[in-house]
Amino acid sequence: MDNKIINSFLFIFTIIVPFQSGAVNLSESLDKLLRTTNTKEQEQIINQILKEKPSVDSLIALLQNIKFKKLDKIGIITNENLCIDGIKRPFCWYVPSTYDPSKKTPLLIYLHGGISRPDIIEKPEEYVQNSPFIKIADKYNYILLFPLGQFGATWWDSVGVSNVLQQIRITKQNFNIDDNRVFLTGFSDGGSGSFLFAMCYPTDFAAFLPLNGHPGVGSWGGLQTYFINLFNCPLYVISTEKDELYPAKKITPIIELAQSAGANILYRIYADIGHSFDYVDKELPLMVKFMETHPRSLSSIIKWESAYPGMGCMWLSIDSIIAEGHADWYKDYNMELIDDRVMFGFMPDDKYNGPGVRIGKVVGDSTLCAILGIQEGDVLIKLGENPVNNLDDINKYKEDKKCGDWAEMTILRQGQELKLKGQFPGPTKYNLFRRGQPSARLEAYFCGNKFSIKASQVGAFTIYILPDMVQLDQNVVLEVNGRKIFDGQISASPEFLLHNFLKNRDRALIYVNKLFINLKNL
Repeated sequence: MDNKIINSFLFIFTIIVPFQSGAVNLSESLDKLLRTTNTKEQEQIINQILKEKPSVDSLIALLQNIKFKKLDKIGIITNENLCIDGIKRPFCWYVPSTYDPSKKTPLLIYLHGGISRPDIIEKPEEYVQNSPFIKIADKYNYILLFPLGQFGATWWDSVGVSNVLQQIRITKQNFNIDDNRVFLTGFSDGGSGSFLFAMCYPTDFAAFLPLNGHPGVGSWGGLQTYFINLFNCPLYVISTEKDELYPAKKITPIIELAQSAGANILYRIYADIGHSFDYVDKELPLMVKFMETHPRSLSSIIKWESAYPGMGCMWLSIDSIIAEGHADWYKDYNMELIDDRVMFGFMPDDKYNGPGVRIGKVVGDSTLCAILGIQEGDVLIKLGENPVNNLDDINKYKEDKKCGDWAEMTILRQGQELKLKGQFPGPTKYNLFRRGQPSARLEAYFCGNKFSIKASQVGAFTIYILPDMVQLDQNVVLEVNGRKIFDGQISASPEFLLHNFLKNRDRALIYVNKLFINLKNL
């Protein structure tokens, strides 16, 4: 990693000063605050700013008028992020030649597939250079962000999720990003990850575009997810009929369930295509059209469910959960699925270049490879009487097989040829979304200065206040389950504004205070 490149692209903005008296010092202080990542120094600067008693309006105006400097380099830029597990992981930007730092620019994040691989993608610059999404960046002036994940930092574990969100913050520090035009897409595991972010972390995004993914994968990876949350953000979803992993016939009933929960999904299916992005040339302009017509907007209705305190959507979060039984109106949009895929149960070693397919990792404890005792490093050279040269030979062999059929594998282990015979496991039943922890649900509506909330198993929640939402010189009224529990004014807090902005780096959603409600005390 070239540290000179990294350092030259960090914190390269200044602030336009739209005011006269006292504005220079405030501007300089804000500039220092936004440059530093040291929390102790941030607190010192915030205290200095607050001593000047700035108005909330002046702070908002300054933050919304941040000026970004011209870049020394465009094209592919490599950076790295210190993840919460203490490991620095690389990521890449692609900056088109049309990028103008004086103009807000849309951001498209792409999540790659094969996320369970042990190592980060080799030669990330080459990987980015081969991305078809560069066509979008160059033609429509989008900045691209390419997170790079691996086992232990996937799109659905805490390390990988926080890594992506932190990279978005870093991107907003370095480029003039249009906060209302941030989009997330991905293929295969990346498509599954896009569903996960849509159901768990929608606030940063305008829309999601999952490609050949599965809505349930993130839940299987550890998080409880809920289709009701897809009400809050539009999705553009693509499946293919001959997808070996997630065929359209299996995905379509799942999408229909999501739509019955209120999800805003545009769903497209391609025939005669497998688990590949062969439809890319036709889809890219359609994806751009979808993104251009779906900017993020402030919604007056939020529907949100979570099993994890502190998670929320835009101006609402659930902070405490009470396992007392859900309300009569509550419905869990889940379904039982049958897995009848014919799978050997291994991940190939991508670094192997010899004859056959070398086993990189055996998956599960009841798959065919696990049952037969296949080991990491074994090389699969024959299936039945059919030689195996690559993964295509394996997929072709599976075309004539179904669950319960017999299979004969010939492997090389430490130079010795072994023949193993066993049965593909039979179909298994499972839930689309895993359950276990109690969840809480809020359905929130605001009109004028009044918030109306339906709550189920909610112990506490927070409403974040935007000047665009309410008139701060008038009382804010809050009703929960038909009962008025708050009627009073909420003041704008410069201290809250600054701390919240440092956390989110969002110039379109600048919150000025919050209303915390503990229902257990009422």
